[in-house]
Amino acid sequence: MEILVEKGLKIGVAVSGGVDSMVMLNLLKASGADIIAINIEHGIRGAVSKRDSKFVRNYCKRHEIECLAYNVDSPGYAVEQNMSVELAARTLRYEIFDKLLKDKVVDVIALAHHLNDQVETVLMRIFRGTGIKGLRGIVDREGYVHPMLNFTKQEIRDYAASNRIPYKEDATNFDSEYTRNYIRHEIIPHVKSRFPAFEGAVQKLAKAAEEIEDYMMSEAVEADIQGDSASLPIEVLSMHPALAKKTLAETLRRLGCEKDVEANHLESLIALSSSPNNARINLPYGYDAYKAYDKLCIVKRVEGSYYESIFDPNGLYEYQEFSYTFSKTEGIKKGLTFDLDKVPVGAVVRTRKEGDKFKRYGGGTKSLSDYLTDVKMPLYMRDKLLLIAKDSTVYAVLGVEISDELKIDETTTKKYLINIGETN
Repeated sequence: MEILVEKGLKIGVAVSGGVDSMVMLNLLKASGADIIAINIEHGIRGAVSKRDSKFVRNYCKRHEIECLAYNVDSPGYAVEQNMSVELAARTLRYEIFDKLLKDKVVDVIALAHHLNDQVETVLMRIFRGTGIKGLRGIVDREGYVHPMLNFTKQEIRDYAASNRIPYKEDATNFDSEYTRNYIRHEIIPHVKSRFPAFEGAVQKLAKAAEEIEDYMMSEAVEADIQGDSASLPIEVLSMHPALAKKTLAETLRRLGCEKDVEANHLESLIALSSSPNNARINLPYGYDAYKAYDKLCIVKRVEGSYYESIFDPNGLYEYQEFSYTFSKTEGIKKGLTFDLDKVPVGAVVRTRKEGDKFKRYGGGTKSLSDYLTDVKMPLYMRDKLLLIAKDSTVYAVLGVEISDELKIDETTTKKYLINIGETN
């Protein structure tokens, strides 16, 4: 086994004490690379974890390798941030790595992921739902390299044995409560028994996905980004859907909207191409997108400002501290269930405005303002409401009441429920 590295770089080697990272450390040292070991004790395995960190420090001392050691509280951070311990450990780990890169302590950081890790990553992303970008699996990126990706776990173990490289076994690697371990120990063995060469096939798939992703990025239209806003030619929405979505997703990523952007958001953005001028949709992270003549504009929403978005029964609408969705239902909840077929074409979800009229369920038509006074809606709450409306006619005050026009009757075939949540 041999690792080829770019000369002249100070390489930070992430070393946990496990066989993968210990072999990588050994190979990089043997290559003559300028290295510095980085060990992070995550606070997950108690005394055993501390023992492993001490093992790494002692090994580096014996072999005259500079070592930077850190301790973090992953379980505590997981509780504080309401996330899994796995994600907490990864977040804290990369905070340290990123700072070392930013402070130019190292030029790149080498991670010991191998071919088996690559296969597990691709499968995990498939199970959770991914696109072409996710199918690439583990890839090098700015500041991070993976020199062991072409080696299997067995090749690494064999090399450690033949070269008498010491290492520590992490007991959590066998705990199938962790998603990756479940895939590793419960799923992959069954697949390999039927398809022995499947790991190589997944590696080819990841490589093909990487090539497609690179091509798509080269063809994507670059948005004009100014601070918290971005604009694109409206023609982008009429490109091939794959390329249009890639352009939109990359624009949103550059604005800081990535993890919560879903397929329905991208579909709604594309639908703006056939919408009237100034039509809007709501996006995650407090952004709105709207059609402005020959441009698609994505802007940061001003808190408390007028909000309007195209009505979509599959959409998610967030305003102030509340979120709203719609779902099919069989039952009826007072003020929350409506006949979807009775929502007029061209309806929008928006905040209230002057001249709004509302026909109360089983009652007469009056101004929305008078209706809200009748139901004793506090003034401060009125500016937090979202409505289903077309022109000045209000068909539903979300979370409060539906209009007589949307009521369920004997002709109703599509009962829909208004769901209310909180954005925080």
